[in-house]
Amino acid sequence: MLKVIKLIASSMIILSNTCLFAAGSVGTSSAEFLELGVGSRALGMGEAYTAETNDINTMYYNPAGLGTLKYPVLSLFHQELIEDSRLENIGIAFPMLGGNIGIINTLFWVPSFDKIDANGIKTGEVTYYTGNTTVGYGYDFELFYLGLSAKYIYQRVNTLFLNSFAVDFGFLKGFNMYSPFDAPVKNFHIGISILNLGTKVKNDPLPRMLRLGMSYKLTKWFGFNLDATENLINISDIYDFTHGFNESFRLNMGAEITYLDIISLRGGYQFNNGNTYTLGLGFNFVIKNVTFTIDSSFSENKVFGPVYSFNVTFKLIPKVVTVDDIKDADYHYNKGIKSYVADDMESALKEFKTTRDYNPYHKKIDRKIKDIEEIMKLKKDNEWDERKKEPEDKRKGDKKIDND
Repeated sequence: MLKVIKLIASSMIILSNTCLFAAGSVGTSSAEFLELGVGSRALGMGEAYTAETNDINTMYYNPAGLGTLKYPVLSLFHQELIEDSRLENIGIAFPMLGGNIGIINTLFWVPSFDKIDANGIKTGEVTYYTGNTTVGYGYDFELFYLGLSAKYIYQRVNTLFLNSFAVDFGFLKGFNMYSPFDAPVKNFHIGISILNLGTKVKNDPLPRMLRLGMSYKLTKWFGFNLDATENLINISDIYDFTHGFNESFRLNMGAEITYLDIISLRGGYQFNNGNTYTLGLGFNFVIKNVTFTIDSSFSENKVFGPVYSFNVTFKLIPKVVTVDDIKDADYHYNKGIKSYVADDMESALKEFKTTRDYNPYHKKIDRKIKDIEEIMKLKKDNEWDERKKEPEDKRKGDKKIDND
């Protein structure tokens, strides 16, 4: 909530053409709303989201997360903040050029309020809003994911209109880490992103941030995330994690428990950011080939009270995959891997195609099928080349034996 206080106060100070300095800070930033979290699932997990996957809102924390999306997505987000201020977000993502493109628009605004002169007389009303439109792209390089996004940032304080431009960069990589339980194949991810590298707003830089994160799925129904964030307003912020208000080092953690991919319970905690705990709840349901996800989050502020958010996500999927389908797909996928290791390509191809029939969204299943088909073609070509190199009398002998 301190971010929101600074944001509203900044609008007043911009209007009066002065500068805002946080107590003890050696640097300031503008467009503070860029530090606010987006997405109820992310907020419910304490904004520990830099290494999360399969959510369009990962674009706000790490654009590389776009590369992990499996189908077209539309997301609508609303959050009620203090002093009747609100944060709205709409985003859409879809496959293109081998990866995924995401387009989002975020708007922070407050209702119009009275403009008072030095004598305490009302002279009119002040309109204030600030937002950004972002276009991002994420790609799966098999070994890792990369993402890039560009954003146009705009602010209006009464008759004053300001704008700037920025870019975000992100990297994400998955690993297979040991778990004593039934966990996803790649159940551990690490992510790094650099956000808001761009032009100044008025005379102040944007709130540049470095985010480092990890995500670990102990099982298919329980996961734990951890994020570390540091502002990069000044060079000294890279090594000084304690000096000033804007430059404070923040540590966020979150966890999620999911039951049958239908209901999710979440919790998180934010250190050195008001020491705030967060809670979240999510529901998934399907109507024909559209999956609906309704998420909500709650955080408690000791001074201003509770803050809520709501998020509705629509996913357009060609085939509805049931829990039994996922189990059957995993079974045939594991059989396919065993056949592949045993160099039985025909059996591996058959098992992978059966996997795709049960779950067409299984991790990179189309690419695995294509790879095996190419391997089988190469083997067949090599056999033919070797046969052509054989002596002609041997080929004739083989042909005569075949005819006999």
